[in-house]
Amino acid sequence: MRLSFLWAVLVILSLTSCIGSQKRAPVMHYGHSQGAGSAGVHTVVAGDTLWSISKRYNIVMRDIAVSNKLGASFALSVGQRLRLPPPQTYKVRSGDSLYSVSRLFGVNIPEISSLNNLREPYVIREGQSLRLPSVARKTTVLSNIVRPKQKPYVGKVMSPSSKPLAHSIKNKTPSKKKTKITAKTPKRSSSKFLRPVDGKIISSYGSKKSSQHNDGINIRSPKGTPVRVAENGVVVYAGSELKGSGNLVLVRHDGRFMTAYAHMDRMLIQRGQTVRRGQSIGTVGSTGSVDFPQLHFEVRRGTEAINPVKYLE
Repeated sequence: MRLSFLWAVLVILSLTSCIGSQKRAPVMHYGHSQGAGSAGVHTVVAGDTLWSISKRYNIVMRDIAVSNKLGASFALSVGQRLRLPPPQTYKVRSGDSLYSVSRLFGVNIPEISSLNNLREPYVIREGQSLRLPSVARKTTVLSNIVRPKQKPYVGKVMSPSSKPLAHSIKNKTPSKKKTKITAKTPKRSSSKFLRPVDGKIISSYGSKKSSQHNDGINIRSPKGTPVRVAENGVVVYAGSELKGSGNLVLVRHDGRFMTAYAHMDRMLIQRGQTVRRGQSIGTVGSTGSVDFPQLHFEVRRGTEAINPVKYLE
């Protein structure tokens, strides 16, 4: 539900890319208001070393090196963008569930439950310290680990894909190197966002009885219905790397806004493409962890998920 749709994977989700000569470059923190212990991206500035970065984010040096395929010298260059892997531990916050934590850091539930000796129903408490798997070692998930069921949307229970998108696209190094997005974000045409698709909202924004949290809304609509981009912007992601979200598109807008569109059947745009308000970017589908056609839609400002309904026309 809390997508680390969003938002923990993809380095490409960073809203800013400029490096100031005097100030620290902005850092994208997915799902956190504090830097230490967050997963996201760091832009190297003068004076940075792998050791200083590992201390700043409370992340093991070797994990950073492995995630970014750094050589034995751990040499860094100014302007280099480093993917930040999960920290060694995470302190549980109010509203967290084992599922939301797994999506936030792009790791799987069996690994977390095994490391912390958790068993169904996988109850975690606010303030509890959870160990997270290291990316520097190959983690073997034993066949006897009980895997929690992740059911698709039923009644008022959201599918696992409804977490974030912006909170958790995979944190792992893509098999194909991404090129830098050079397109300038166009100015918005309106203070309100366009509703991306017509249909009934089957899950609203906010906390659910299942202790999960929907960072957006889910709209039921027939398969093949055109999905319209909510505002002028630049496509920063178009793919299916986020497990559970199916075909996912993320669009960056002026004013530090980002919108996300998940579970699409077809995607009609590409990463780096400039899009205009109302333009069709794909069609409604049931890809990912849902069992009927619907669109999961999110609006974010910076790293904060906001209620889309309050910003729609």
